Amino acid sequence: MRNRTWLGSLGFVCAWLGLLGLATALRAYHLPGFVVNNDEGHWLIYALDKRLLFEPVRNSYPRPDILFPFLVTIPIQIFGPNELALRLWPALLGSLSLLPLGRVVWEITRSRKAALFAGAFLAVLPLHVYFSAQGVPDTVALFFGLGALVFLLQARTGSAVANLIAMGICLTLALLTKATALYLWGFVAVAGVFLIDDRRRRPVFCGVLVLAALPLALVTFIISQHSPTLSFFREPGITETFGFSLARFALHLRYLIAFYGVLSLLALIGAGIAIVRAARGSAVDRKCLLWLLPLVNLAITPFFRAGRVELLWLIPTFCLFAVLALESWKKPVAWSAAGIVVAILLARSLFGVPLPYPGRAKPATDYTTAVLDRPAGWPSRDAARWLVAHTSTDDAIIITAYTFTDPLLLDLNRFRRVLPNGGENWPLLRDPANRVKYVVFTQDYRAYASSLAQYADAHFTLPADAQFPNYAIYDCQKDGRFVAYADASGSGSRYLQEGMEFLQRHELEQAVECFQKELTVNPDQPTANVNLALLDYQLGRVVEGIAQCEHNIRAGIAPAVSYGVLGQLRETQGDIDGARAAYEKSLAIDPQNRVTKQLLANLKVRVPSSVAPPQ
Repeated sequence: MRNRTWLGSLGFVCAWLGLLGLATALRAYHLPGFVVNNDEGHWLIYALDKRLLFEPVRNSYPRPDILFPFLVTIPIQIFGPNELALRLWPALLGSLSLLPLGRVVWEITRSRKAALFAGAFLAVLPLHVYFSAQGVPDTVALFFGLGALVFLLQARTGSAVANLIAMGICLTLALLTKATALYLWGFVAVAGVFLIDDRRRRPVFCGVLVLAALPLALVTFIISQHSPTLSFFREPGITETFGFSLARFALHLRYLIAFYGVLSLLALIGAGIAIVRAARGSAVDRKCLLWLLPLVNLAITPFFRAGRVELLWLIPTFCLFAVLALESWKKPVAWSAAGIVVAILLARSLFGVPLPYPGRAKPATDYTTAVLDRPAGWPSRDAARWLVAHTSTDDAIIITAYTFTDPLLLDLNRFRRVLPNGGENWPLLRDPANRVKYVVFTQDYRAYASSLAQYADAHFTLPADAQFPNYAIYDCQKDGRFVAYADASGSGSRYLQEGMEFLQRHELEQAVECFQKELTVNPDQPTANVNLALLDYQLGRVVEGIAQCEHNIRAGIAPAVSYGVLGQLRETQGDIDGARAAYEKSLAIDPQNRVTKQLLANLKVRVPSSVAPPQ
């Protein structure tokens, strides 16, 4: 009977239904209204061609976590290769994750109120809302992982064999959905020894744990025998730079603070309370301290990257200790505090979380952190329909995208002659016989393809009825006729395009190399110059970064951003006055730059004497 009553009374059931409705609304709001990002695009091509899970192609690598592309196959058959098909499962299972998380907390605390609080936090948590609205498998893996934790906890007192087998199945699904579930597998391996008191059950537990990891290990071995690259385990730009990086560690912590916010403060209070109680002899609190083990994530991830998705595996820990803090307070205070925390997290999900970013100051996908900023519509599907209706089979369309995996390209390619990556195909505009009728840009194209965008603005027109969210469709014709653009060859650079692709994959060293090659051809190319300054700061190249920023400022290249980066580099040198002066010059040019405003405010808090005295 115990296992059937954890939801409690009708009032608790209604509260849970309300939370599920809120969670679904946040994750599904305008779900097909923004173009897939670089990571989503790769999962899309895996779903369309399963062989690519085992074979490298261009900048997409094989990977052993193969389940998500198979799950996505069904919605793709219904909706086509577009953003909704990719995001349906993450939004659905992300919303349903409230239930296993609530059950985990209830199994630990035996408090329905604590379980409800945990579900409320997850419903509105910016980190989880952000990734549940993307076509990536991380929240799906977390759903299976939370299920594994439920069965692990039930195995302590219930049917050990049945629950442990169910735990193993959930762990297997989590690992095959995303290999970062190894964080969870490691936690279960350590914590399970302490959570399962009956020694007779431990051999079953260990056997199930090993079997759960075998499918991932087998797939990884098979791929490694056929491919020199392998995402997560042997990934270019990631595994070559293996080793602890203070810069990655700092950025990882900044992601943690940005996404968890006030919940991390509440969890810190709860952890402190549990530590004090455990020191006083509380056996229950000693076991609760096991849930601090996932924090090893903060030490391990910076050896590879400054992760955001990896922080999802800290959700059970943060939610558990947050509710432990609330449980220690009187009922009115606890409910009031929970309401305040939920309201703050909800506001941050609705209006966006300002993210620290290793690349450009304003990455094209930042807006997706704000639920209310998501544009409505079917951009890839509607854009494809419009282009099909306005072209013939003899016409060509150039698509200049972040990546060759853009859904418009994949969908449109079935019906029309599509030429991807415009910088390479731009010279085709010189000959009218090539019948290039439209040029299409995606996302923040004025940043990643600034030279091509400037050329398009100067020579082409934007049809009024062809503007879709995150797409800009340019008509290359003059008075309805194909014409020659004799100077089209020199308007785009392969190095710049390649550099932006490396930057999107966070392969920073390779991006620097491409941008430097671009500047040997075009010394004042604005995008390459700005990104080099940002990358120099990210990679700790202080001297080179200062020289690059000063060059940008002299050349009038994005002076507000360049002054902002210069300020950060001066801070690194310990030149506080120089940093303050650079930030103030940046704000004099762009007073609304929230990044620089925050940097200056942080500087004044850390070094109050850096505030100039009143005149």
